[in-house]
Order: sequence, then structure tokens, then C-alpha cells
Amino acid sequence: MTIKLNSKNLFYYLIDAAICQKDDLDSLKVDVNSKTFHWVIELSQNQGNLFVKQLPHSSTLDNDVRISKEWKLYNFLQSYKDLDYISSLTPEVLHFDDSNSILIYKCPSDYITLQSYYENQEAFPIALAELLGTTLAKLHSQTMSFQECYTFLTELEECKLKYQLPYPDYLSNYLISRIEPESLKKSQSLSWRFLGIFQQSEAVREIVTDMVLNHRHCCLTHNNIQFHKIFIPRHWEKLVSEIQDSDQSLIKIVDWEACSWGDPACDLGKAILGYFLFWLNSMIVDPAIEIKKSIQLATIPLEVVRTSIVAMTKAYINTYPKILEDYPEFVKRVIQFAGLGLIYQLLAEFQLQPDMALNHQELYFFIGAQLLCKPEKFLSLKEGTGNREQGTGE
Repeated sequence: MTIKLNSKNLFYYLIDAAICQKDDLDSLKVDVNSKTFHWVIELSQNQGNLFVKQLPHSSTLDNDVRISKEWKLYNFLQSYKDLDYISSLTPEVLHFDDSNSILIYKCPSDYITLQSYYENQEAFPIALAELLGTTLAKLHSQTMSFQECYTFLTELEECKLKYQLPYPDYLSNYLISRIEPESLKKSQSLSWRFLGIFQQSEAVREIVTDMVLNHRHCCLTHNNIQFHKIFIPRHWEKLVSEIQDSDQSLIKIVDWEACSWGDPACDLGKAILGYFLFWLNSMIVDPAIEIKKSIQLATIPLEVVRTSIVAMTKAYINTYPKILEDYPEFVKRVIQFAGLGLIYQLLAEFQLQPDMALNHQELYFFIGAQLLCKPEKFLSLKEGTGNREQGTGE
């Protein structure tokens, strides 16, 4: 890697790559997004937003091919007519620089993240949850057992079918292996206590190990669905009815670097986690306050986000009912993947925001353990899904 993009050379790179003109510089607005290690650039005259991705300079991973992998996926989706809907889910790619691990893509100016929509509206419309559930169902059903997609992804991964939630991969090893002193050097020292608590929770560790090592491999999965990676039109309500039978997706999903031939329950579970995080982050968390009291003090009640979770899951199943025939324990696994995602969320916080992780660890682990070990007790999704739901084994 010869170029490391920063605030000083970013614009010069865009000019050299013929993405922008020198006259555009004064009107560009830049937002540095530390969560996904890229720059978001608002173009002038409502021309959309640019996303400039480069591997983090601190990356210690050997043969890190995330950027190349994402670019190859976009090219693959463009090459198959049968995958037009899936391709419409992805952003427009403008530039790929393999030698410097840089990828630049574009989203329309009238699109906003699902995260910002919920934060600004302070409401959770049922129709929006249903749209997300339907979109994920189409992603999975249209790639289910698609031989060319399977071949492409397994070759891309060099036959290593695994989850990457999130990078770096060694975080997974903490969850499924006994911790060795040498491996602890890779993690924040503040996380050691949490890792010890996790390892001592035999029931949780057994379930997580089973999920990480024995998950299903049957379709294209994004593997790291988060609300700040999902884009919707600002006026999505007016457009929903128009795309019912369309071969184009209303939603855009970015950051496909962790995609794999994987388990559809993972994507839906990660989407569910987004709603749980709104609930959890609305709580007052303090060592002096018991967890049950924090739950009672949540400014966003569980029932509010639960309504969206149920609506999204029902929409998914109604769009792709065969999933319950092929995958009887699907709903149970979805909830467990939400719990696993919460554990990964905490580990990622220890890497990037250790003080916040310390504040969250007891609550997140408590809820994560409940989702993993008692999914049917924590959240019943049977209501209103019809007889098909009897096949879930709940």
C-alpha cells in the first residue's frame, strides 16, 4: 500500500482518479465515519454521496483482501441477469484501486441511512420493518442454491466458509476457544474480564461454538447487517407500493466486505439486533443500578421495537415461506444470531471504545445470553404468522 488516504490528500486522490474536478473542491462536504473506516463526501447540486473506503491503517491482518472481495462481488452480481434484484441492492461503484485497497462508490442524494431515519423520526413504522424483511427474504431466496454464486463465493474465500462478525477474525477465536495468554495481547486489556466471564458461562459458550462452527451454508449473506449500512429513500412511504413486484430494490445495502455463502438466519438476526440496540441504548446504565431496573427505565420500551421485529420476521416468512420447510429451526436461530451479534458488538466496542464497552458489558451479556439460551422465552414470534410457524420447533 503506497497511498494512505487522509484529510490532506483525499481530494487530490479524487481528482487524480477523475472522480471530481478541481472546481468541485470548495463545495464538497466531508464526514469521516470511524465505524466503517471510510469517508462520506456530499457532492454539490444534489448529485449524491461518495463513499471512499480504504483498509484501516492500523490493520494487522495478513493478506487482508476485504476491499478486493467487495469489488469482485459487485462485478459478479452485474454479470448475471437472474441476480438483477440483488445487484440493485448494492451501490454504484465508481472506482477500484487494488494496489492501495481503495474502493469508491456512490449513493443517490435522496437516500439516508436507516439509522439516521429512526434517530430523527423517533418512531418505528411497521411498513419500514416489513420492507426490510421482504428485501432480505428476496436476497436469500434468489441466491438459495444458486450454483454460480456458490462457486464464486467459495473460490473467493478459498473454501473457507466462515463468519466475520466483525473483523478482525481473531475475535471469533476468543468465543470458541480457550483463551491463551499469548492471544490476549491482541485484545484490549479492559476486555479480559469480559472474556473470562464469557468463557465461564458454559451454556453460552457451547451455543456460540455450535453457531460459529456449524452454521448453514446455503445462500449469499451480507453477514454484517447494521442500520447505518442500510439506505432508504427519504420519502420511502410514497414508493413502497410502486415496487411490490419490481425487479429493483428500494433499499440499498453497503459494505459487503464480510459477505459469504452462509446462513440466512445470520442476516435477519443482525437486522433484529439493530432494533434491540435502540432499546438497550435507551436505558440508564450504571453499576449502581440493577439490570432489571435499567430495563424498566428504558425510554424506548421493548414492546415498541418488538412490534417492528415481529413485522420484519413475518414479512420475511411471507415472502419466502419455503424457508420454514428447508430450515425448521429458522426463527429460533434468527433470535440466537441476534444474541451472538450483541456479543460481537461488545467485543468490537472493547477494540474501539473500551470505556463504553465497560459500561455496557453486564447489560449486553445478560441480554445476549438470554437471546442465545432462551430464544423462545425471550421473544415469541408465533403471533400472527399463521400455521407455517408451527414448523419452527419453537
